Amino acid sequence: MNLKNLKIDLLKNWREISRSGSENQFYIKIYHIHPLSKVDPKIRQDQSLPSPGPNVTVTKVGVPTPSSPPLKEFYEMMKGAISVGYLPGWTLQKLDKLYKELTEGYYPGEGDFSGDFSIVQHQTEEIARQSFKNMALMPTRGFDIPIPGGVHLPGLPKDVTFTELLESEAYEKFVSQYIPKEQLETLRSALKEIQEKQIPQVRKSFEKSGVKYKEGKYLGCDVIYVESKNLTPPPKPKSSSLKTSGIGGGGFDDRLDPLPKISQPYQKKIVIYQAMLLKNFIISGSLLWAVSSLLAANTPCYSLTRSKKKTRVTREGGEVFTDISIVPLASSYAQEGYLHKEEIEKIIKSVIFSLAQL
Repeated sequence: MNLKNLKIDLLKNWREISRSGSENQFYIKIYHIHPLSKVDPKIRQDQSLPSPGPNVTVTKVGVPTPSSPPLKEFYEMMKGAISVGYLPGWTLQKLDKLYKELTEGYYPGEGDFSGDFSIVQHQTEEIARQSFKNMALMPTRGFDIPIPGGVHLPGLPKDVTFTELLESEAYEKFVSQYIPKEQLETLRSALKEIQEKQIPQVRKSFEKSGVKYKEGKYLGCDVIYVESKNLTPPPKPKSSSLKTSGIGGGGFDDRLDPLPKISQPYQKKIVIYQAMLLKNFIISGSLLWAVSSLLAANTPCYSLTRSKKKTRVTREGGEVFTDISIVPLASSYAQEGYLHKEEIEKIIKSVIFSLAQL
């Protein structure tokens, strides 16, 4: 099958930016639509509503949000600040140029995240597996890794490495009909410098920092991943006398219901997926890299559309005063459409399913 025609099922909050492909390669870039791009920005601020009677105040309480606004809204905020002189040194022309660069390089103004993945189809599963393994070996072994599929030249073993191949007389004799010997020597010299100087430095750096390339399983497939120490110290126990919402960086608003607590155990190791192997296909790209760093679907937040009424009655000087607050209900990232780990996993599963059918 021509991979260019590969079908990818995107979720409702995702859109395609671009794609390219050929018989054996496929690439797609997609972006996530920020849920705040679908609501009035005013909902994040307290709003006074018409009163049903004397001594009654009605307030629609602003919704705390866990992330920065979508790019388009940020652009409008910046434009307003520049027009009234709040940002010396900035001009509307400079802002327009920056906005254009961001929307063309990352995602449209309604988005908050973009990622990509690529698929390479190899001739056989054996070649694919060796190419896959080489992705974990190359950072610390350089070109001293087996050539996938081997090289069929007289006098060379089947598991010949790239270094052995370039240094062999058989290869020199073979390429002499295509390139001058001087060019081959230049290539040999460059690769030798990398192998003898740069690779040992990388290896030493990895050993010092604890970074390791490993093979494992993820979503039922073999994966190459990078494992490193979590340099962020474990969170300290919070004092029970302090109430914080965990959203927006401010103190807890007692008009809001506290968000439910979920289990988020501290991870001593950070894992970043690099590549995935399925039959004779290798999947890689920034969507794989990002997935392990995202928050879970059940991460608590406040609803952008659902609310309830809270009433507080006070008496003062013989009069009764009523404060009515319209407050957002507790919700979750998945319910509100915020970017989360499980939705990217669903997209990756769609890719796996499509490839499994080939």
